[in-house]
Formats: sequence, structure tokens, C-alpha cells
Amino acid sequence: MDIRSLRHFVAVADARSFTGAAVELRLSQPALSQSIQRLEKEIGTLLVVRDRRPGAGAFELTPAGSSLYSDAVAIIAATERARQRASRAGATSSAVRLDLGFASTTPGRLTGEALRLADAMPGLEVVPVHLTWGDEHQRLLYGDVDLAFMAYPAGTEFPAYDVLPMSSHARGALFPSGHPLAKRAELILDDLRDEPILDPGFARDPNMHRDFWLASPRPGHPMPPVIGPPARAVEEMCAFVAAGKGMAIVSSVMPEQYATPGVTFVPIRDLGPVEVGLVRLRDDTRRHVVEYAERMREVAALGPQRNLG
Repeated sequence: MDIRSLRHFVAVADARSFTGAAVELRLSQPALSQSIQRLEKEIGTLLVVRDRRPGAGAFELTPAGSSLYSDAVAIIAATERARQRASRAGATSSAVRLDLGFASTTPGRLTGEALRLADAMPGLEVVPVHLTWGDEHQRLLYGDVDLAFMAYPAGTEFPAYDVLPMSSHARGALFPSGHPLAKRAELILDDLRDEPILDPGFARDPNMHRDFWLASPRPGHPMPPVIGPPARAVEEMCAFVAAGKGMAIVSSVMPEQYATPGVTFVPIRDLGPVEVGLVRLRDDTRRHVVEYAERMREVAALGPQRNLG
């Protein structure tokens, strides 16, 4: 099957509209329709049932279309990973390159150890890649990075990933420094029942555990108002909090790494921790990726002040 037609089909399915998908793909609507028709002809069955009313542009997926959708997404992702990996492999002739993703939730200690470990592995070039908050899973899935440090709720299972736990961190509340609760040594979740909370985003990516960062559900209490716009980066969240637009629930990594005037972090005693792990796609069995991940597992087990040689 033609990859371009699969991309067109996924765009139409995501937009739930030929008109919207055509705009996103920068194609004419007739050209997009012809692409889907060619795909249907190749497969031998209808994938979509179109709304033929003038100007409607909407449709419903047939059972065949619903079946194809998840496979098409996986095929496109695998193709993109292959392209990215091959491109990186050809970028240097002196060493095997490994792109390592890290985010604002990654402790600086881990990124430092990861780069020191690379120095102890001749023939391997490790390139750190900063990942935008909420973009970690997609960047790994599409092959932009080979491994990534990710934060996740303790006990989370990822069917598509091999996860090596690295560290555990408490969660707490981020307040404007002048807020009455900012003066407390610690809080319980009940203290936050009337506090408006900033939207952490992640609405479209279940892997990012949006409810975890909203501390939802809250037994015995209704959810406080969630206010926006969603914070797309740590810096944005800190700016919103400092301006008194709401509070946020964050990892203790954040105040350790971001000294932001006007905000105060207070631990929440009855919230579970956030884990940070080194993650790779389970079907990525390339030797240098697996070997590096295993060496990082050993590093994490040794604790601080270890000899990486």
C-alpha cells in the first residue's frame, strides 16, 4: 500500500472530515477523495461512508476503515522511525549515534550520568535532545529519539515500551509565594479542595496521564475548577502560577531545577510519587540501544557517586 494514501486516510479519520483533512494536508478536496478511492480500490472494500449533502464533507468509518486505522497509524510511525534512524546513522562515520530525549521532568543528575556513561563507551556518540513537555511519547514513537527519560505514575504499565526505572520523586503543589498555603511545610490533598488548578494539557495523549497531574479523582470532594490555557512548558506554568492564575501539581524535580521567583513548592503528603524511567520502544532491538539502556540500568542501581568506567 502507498504510504501517502495511508497518511491521507489517517488525516481524514482524525479530522472526521474530508474538508478539514484537505486543509491540513494542503490538498484539494477532489485530490484527497481520489487518494482515498485508490486506497479503497487496492484493498477491495469501502473504508468510509461519505455524507453526500452539499458542503457537508463528513463521513463515518466502515468496519474495514476502523480496522485499517490502527494498522495505518502503526505503519506510518514505523516508516518514520526507519527514516529518522537511517538519517541519523548516516550523519557520522566515526561513531554510532544515539539520540537521548530528556524533558523538564528529567532530573539533571540523570542527564549528567547519561552523558558520562557515553564517555565510557567508545564508539558511541550520545546526543541529548530536549523534548517539549507532553511531546515525549510521540517523539519516541516516530523515531526522533532512540531512548527517552519519561515521568509517569508509579506502577504504570506501558505495553509498547521497555521501561527502566531510574528515580522516584514526590509530588507537591506550586503556589504563588504570597498564597497562604505557600507558608505550610506540607499539605494534604483535602487542603486543595477550593484551589483552582492549571490545566497541564495532555488532553489528546493518554500516555501523559493528565488526571495524574490534576490529582483526579479526589475522593470525597468535587474536582476544583480547571483553568487554562493549558501550560505547554514549565516556564509557562511557572509564569501562570506567579501571576496568581492558579496553582499546579508538579514533581519535586521542578523546584530543584527551576529557581523561579514568585512561586513556592509545598509537598503533598497523601499523593503518590512520580517515577522517572529510561524508555525505549520494545521492538527496538538494535544492539547499541539495548546495551546503552542496560548500562544505564546498572548506573541507576549503583546510586550517586558511581564509577562509570
